[in-house]
Amino acid sequence: MAKNDEKRVKAGDLQAITLEASASMYQGFLLPLLLITLALTPCPSLSISDPTIARARPPPLPVLPIPTAAQLEWQLGEMVMFLHFGTNTFTDSEWGTGHAPPSVFHPTRMDPSQWVRVAKETGFSRVILTSKHLDGFCLWPSELTDYSVRSSPWRNGTGDVVAELAAAAKEAGIGMGLYLSPWDRHEECYGKTLEYNEFYMGQMRELLTRYGEIKEVWLDGAKGDGEKDMDYFFDSWFSLICQLQPGAVIFSDAGPGTRWIGDEAGSAGTTCWSLFNTSNALIGGTDPQ
Repeated sequence: MAKNDEKRVKAGDLQAITLEASASMYQGFLLPLLLITLALTPCPSLSISDPTIARARPPPLPVLPIPTAAQLEWQLGEMVMFLHFGTNTFTDSEWGTGHAPPSVFHPTRMDPSQWVRVAKETGFSRVILTSKHLDGFCLWPSELTDYSVRSSPWRNGTGDVVAELAAAAKEAGIGMGLYLSPWDRHEECYGKTLEYNEFYMGQMRELLTRYGEIKEVWLDGAKGDGEKDMDYFFDSWFSLICQLQPGAVIFSDAGPGTRWIGDEAGSAGTTCWSLFNTSNALIGGTDPQ
């Protein structure tokens, strides 16, 4: 009985032997056969006329307007530093009259590099300068008027605030923007529609061709009560900006790139999505709220 017992194979051991044999057979014969079969089977090919491709459809169009590249960059930048500087700085006034002599503009410690450094260190993505506020005084040596830094004692009339700020912004790697006031309380041609619009576009051309890349252009319809009537050729201005600085976002009360938030404090509603219907908006008389 002991001998017979030694020759018996338990059911569990038999099952293990069978599995080992099956695995050996698969590796030795069935697996190569399977690989040969797969190698001999032609791969399915797809052509342009294949019905599966013909049924493919493009993704749906957006339901709401989407931002342009310039608008998206502006949104992602989040913060912009607006620098108000000019004759008003020295006369301590918000709205200059246009009659202050150029001699009042005589900064002694002006340092645009310091402005830009502060802007960058505090997280601002770009700086905007009032190249000309409504008093008409130009912070660059414009060829179209004598009411500019060229006529001031600052650096003996050879200075250019716009150029210095543009160079500092480029070196620091932040964007440069310019504000050019449509309302001009100094120029005698203001109020003569065709003549002034040509004058304004000439100044815009100077600014957008002398100082490298301009990321943002600001203009508005601000004008005091009782001032000369003036029709602005906004569409022509916008076209010129897009031609000379195609990457710039344009601000006005009603767009086309960015628009006034609704109050001087810059306080927007919660949540303020950037959608705005401009079809009935009037520049200079728009309340987006």
